[in-house]
Amino acid sequence: MKKLIAALMLFPALAWADMAKHAEYVAEQVLVEENVLFVYFTANDEGRLTILFGRQVPDWQIEAVLVRLNAEPAIRGITHAKVENDFCPIR
Repeated sequence: MKKLIAALMLFPALAWADMAKHAEYVAEQVLVEENVLFVYFTANDEGRLTILFGRQVPDWQIEAVLVRLNAEPAIRGITHAKVENDFCPIR
């Protein structure tokens, strides 16, 4: 019985962790498809993305990626910025 109660209490935390993982997976797929590889991104527990675009990424590509990412139901919101850093390409 104790294991069942512990599992029921842990389930909401696991569901939130899955939202972040799923949002990052979807974001990575979109970024690779759009060939926008010089970025840093992370998702919080609610599925909101934070994306930093490196200086190598042109503005038109940023706009195209943001349109696609906003259309994804797994992503609950986006905070983004273009920075003067160089990032290693995502894989």
